[in-house]
Amino acid sequence: MYLSRIYLPWKFAANSYQWHQVLWQLFPQRSTESRDYLFRTEKAVVGQGMTVLLQSHSQPKSCESANVLASKTFQPILRSGIALRFCLRANPIKSIRDEDGRKNRQGEVKSCRVPLIDELEQRQWLERKLANSAALSSLEITPDNVLHFRKSGHAGKIQSVVFSGALIVENHDALLALLENGIGPAKAFGCGLLSLANR
Repeated sequence: MYLSRIYLPWKFAANSYQWHQVLWQLFPQRSTESRDYLFRTEKAVVGQGMTVLLQSHSQPKSCESANVLASKTFQPILRSGIALRFCLRANPIKSIRDEDGRKNRQGEVKSCRVPLIDELEQRQWLERKLANSAALSSLEITPDNVLHFRKSGHAGKIQSVVFSGALIVENHDALLALLENGIGPAKAFGCGLLSLANR
């Protein structure tokens, strides 16, 4: 894998719905494949641009819409029992069934996703996601900016949070899978990238 720092000019950085599409242009040789990268916005300066941390299986190449500032190979070696620092921007949610019992086309009762705003619920959500891969030894939860977007004429929003702290590796293969695949929904909006570092 590769870890890269990317710069997006403001005309692309200002619209969160464009982030994923712009970053995909860094991989022109893979335009017909499924997108297999994760990213996290790092620093944005209104009117100027934004830096992004990008984890990908292929090395990104600068394009007209985004510039690769730095890129290096990333080969994590995880061992059960070691302690690591971590950072994760995520979109912790839960599904709520429709109170009126309305059904979708498949005849199932409709449900909607709602953000978890209680810190205890957010912690429990993260513990469920890390189950069988790592155990939290310390955790700090920081509310993040609300992202507003429009898709197919409908308005939406994502209430992400930043989890940081320390964890103990329990199953290195399971944790590596989370590292590669990301955690939780809203990956197209910069959620899900788990960063690990030695304590």
